[in-house]
Amino acid sequence: MKPFKLNIQLLSLALLAFAMVGTWLGTAVSSMLVSKKNLEQNYLIENQYYAQKLALTTDSLFRNMFKSLKMESQDGEYLTKDSNAIYQELKHTLDSTTFFNSMLFVNQKGYVLASAPDMSIKGKQLSTVGAKAALKHKVSLVSKPYVGVTGNLILLISVPVFDDHGGYKGFLAGTIHLHEENSLTRVLDKHPKHKNDSYVFVVDSDGNVIYHPEDERINTNAKENKAVQKALKGDNGNQEVINTRGVPMLAGYASSTSKWGIISQTPKHSVMEPTLEMAKQVSQIAIPFMIFVFLISIVMLKTIIKPVRDLAEYARNISENETVPVPRISGWYYELKELKRAILLAVDSYQRQLHYVENESNLDPLTGHFNRRSLEKTIEEMESYSILLFDLDRFKAVNDQYGHQMGDEVLKYIAKLAKEETREKDLCFRLGGEEFLIILPETDTEMAETIAERIRKKAEMTSSPTGNPVTLSIGIGSSAKTAKHFTDLLNITDQALYKAKQEGRNKIVIAAKM
Repeated sequence: MKPFKLNIQLLSLALLAFAMVGTWLGTAVSSMLVSKKNLEQNYLIENQYYAQKLALTTDSLFRNMFKSLKMESQDGEYLTKDSNAIYQELKHTLDSTTFFNSMLFVNQKGYVLASAPDMSIKGKQLSTVGAKAALKHKVSLVSKPYVGVTGNLILLISVPVFDDHGGYKGFLAGTIHLHEENSLTRVLDKHPKHKNDSYVFVVDSDGNVIYHPEDERINTNAKENKAVQKALKGDNGNQEVINTRGVPMLAGYASSTSKWGIISQTPKHSVMEPTLEMAKQVSQIAIPFMIFVFLISIVMLKTIIKPVRDLAEYARNISENETVPVPRISGWYYELKELKRAILLAVDSYQRQLHYVENESNLDPLTGHFNRRSLEKTIEEMESYSILLFDLDRFKAVNDQYGHQMGDEVLKYIAKLAKEETREKDLCFRLGGEEFLIILPETDTEMAETIAERIRKKAEMTSSPTGNPVTLSIGIGSSAKTAKHFTDLLNITDQALYKAKQEGRNKIVIAAKM
C-alpha cells in the first residue's frame, strides 16, 4: 500500500470554504460598482430632465417678454408722445413686470428717446452690438451678451416699432443685466440645490456663458465642453464630459428655441459618497466575521507558505549572486519536497552558467562595448544624460577595398579610440554595423559637444588599421533639451546624425539646434 502524501490539491480543498469569503467580497464589490453605475445613470437622466424643463421654462419666459414688448410697441402713442411721456410709459411697464432690469425706446437712427430707469442716455446715439443688430434686422431678437453704454454686461430683448403705414420707427427694448439679479436668474435659480455640487449654466449660440452660479464665469466661453457643443447643435441628451476646469461631470443638456444651450451637471465624484456609505454599512456588519476568518487563514497559510517563501528567498539571493546557505526545509508535503529538489538542481545549473551568460549577453564580441540588449537595462536607471550617436563615414568603401576582416579591425580601432576619449563614467555601445552610441550621464550639451569633438578630431588625425585616417559623423542629443523619453531622444539624435552626413560628413550636429 502506497504511503499517503499530503499534496496541494488536498490543501486547496481545505481552504475552499475560505474562498466563500472572497466570493462574498466579489459580490459586494460588484454590487457597489453596479450601484455606482446606476447612480451615474440616474444623475445623467435627472440632469437631462432638468435641462429640458429649464429650456422650456426659458422659452416661455422669452415668449412672455416678447409678448409684453410687442403689446407696448403696438401702442401708437410711442410715436406721438414726447420723451417725458414715453419715459412714464416705460417706467409703468417696467414697474408692472419683473422681466427687465431696464427699458428703452430708440428711434430708427439709433437715438435714445427715453429710458427707464433714467440712465442719462437720452438723446445719445447707440452703437452697441445689441442696438446695431436691432436696427439692422428690424425683427424681434435677443442679442448676444455685450457691455452696454452704462458699463453693464447685458442682453438686449427688442421688438421693432412700425407706424400705421408700415414705416420703421425704431425699437422698444428691455435689458437683462447678467451680473445682477434678473428674470433669468429667478427662473434658473429654482433648479433644486443638492449637496453633491450639481448646478446649471446657460450659454448663447456662440458658447458664451450668460448664466452661471459663479458670477465670474459669466461671459466666459464654454464651447470646449462636449455637452455645450451638442446643445448648440440643437440636441437634447446626456453624457459624461470634462468641463472647462478639467472636472469629470455627469451632464444633461437641452437646446432652447433661442438657440441657447441649457446644461445641468453633477461632478462625477459626487456619486462616490452614497456608494461609499453603502460599503461602510456593509463593512460594519461583515468586519467581525472577516476578522475571525482572517486569523484562521493566517495560521493555516503561514504553515503552508513559509517553506515555499524560504525557498523563493533562497532562489532570489542566488539570482543576485549572494552566497547563502541552503534553507533547512522539511518536505512535509509532496509538492514542497519536489519543489525543493527542483530548485536545488536549477540553482546548481544556474550558478555554472551565470557568468558565461552575463558576459555573452551584454557585450559586443567584436569591440568589447556594450550591445543593444544591455542598452535597455542601462537607460532605465538614467535620469539626466546626453548621448553621442555616430558612425564611420564611407565604411562600405573600407570593406570593399580592404575586405571585411580589415573592416572589423577598423571597428575595433574606433571602439578603442572612443573608450580612450571618454570618461570613466561614460558608457559605450555598439548598436550594430558601424553605428556606435555613447551615453554621458549627468552631462549637458556643451560638455557632450566637447567630448564629441575630441573623438572626431582624434579619428581624423590618427591613422587607422588601413593606414589612413577614418572620419566620423556625430549627432548629439540631451534628455534635458531634446526629448525626455529615450526612444524619442534616439530618433531625434539619429536625425542629427543624418544631417551631419548630408552636410558633408566628418561633422557634429546638435539635435536641439536643428
